[in-house]
Amino acid sequence: MHYLLFYEVGEDYVSRRAEFRDAHLEKAWKASERGELVLGGALANPIDGAVLLFKGDSPEVAERFARADPYVTSGAVKRWHVREWTTVAGEDSAMPVRPNAMASAKNAGLSDAASADVSFQDHGLILRMWRAHATPLKSGEYVEHATRKVFPALRAIEGHRGAYLLRREVNGAVEFVVLTLWDSMEAVRKFAGPKPEKAVVEPDAQAALTDFDESVTHFEVVHRTGK
Repeated sequence: MHYLLFYEVGEDYVSRRAEFRDAHLEKAWKASERGELVLGGALANPIDGAVLLFKGDSPEVAERFARADPYVTSGAVKRWHVREWTTVAGEDSAMPVRPNAMASAKNAGLSDAASADVSFQDHGLILRMWRAHATPLKSGEYVEHATRKVFPALRAIEGHRGAYLLRREVNGAVEFVVLTLWDSMEAVRKFAGPKPEKAVVEPDAQAALTDFDESVTHFEVVHRTGK
C-alpha cells in the first residue's frame, strides 16, 4: 500500500531547515534504499509544507519516519499526519485497475456509475478466511456467538465491509468457515492487532468448538459481481 506523509511547517521553516537538512536527507535516502520512501520533497510557491510518499504494509512505515525525522524533533515541522493513498493507475500503483475492467462491467450491462463501483471499490478488498469444527450439539452455540456477538462488533470497526458464516456437515461433525471483508490490511489490523495472520478466537467460541485454525488466510479481492 501507499501512504502519504504530510508536513505542516512553521513560518521560520526556510531559515531553520538548513541546520537539520543533512540529517533529514540522510534519513530519507536510507528509507529510500530500504524500499520504504518512494518520493519526498517540499511544496513550492509558497514553501509551506512537504509531502513524502511511502510504500509498506501499514501506515507505521511513514509514522515511524516522521517521529524520528530531525525536521519534526527540532520543531521546524509543527504538525504532520499520514493518509493511506489508494493508487490504481501507473506502473508502480499498489492496486492497478486497467481500463478493460471498466469495459467488462459495461458489457455486462452496468451503468458508468455501477461499473466504477465494481472496478474501484471492490478491487483491493481483503478477504479474511478462517475454519473451525464443532459437534452437532455444540454447533448452535457457536452460531449464536458469531452472529450475536462477533459480527455486530465487527460492524463498528472502520473498514469492515461484511461477513459470511458458512457451515456444512462432514463425517458427523460440523465445519464452519468464516469469511470477513475489509477495505485494507490496515482495517484488518484494527480487529486482529499487529499480527493479523493470527486467529482471534474468544473463550466463548473456543468452548463451543472441537478444533479451530490458529492462523487465518488473507486474499485480495480481484473481482466480484453482485452487491
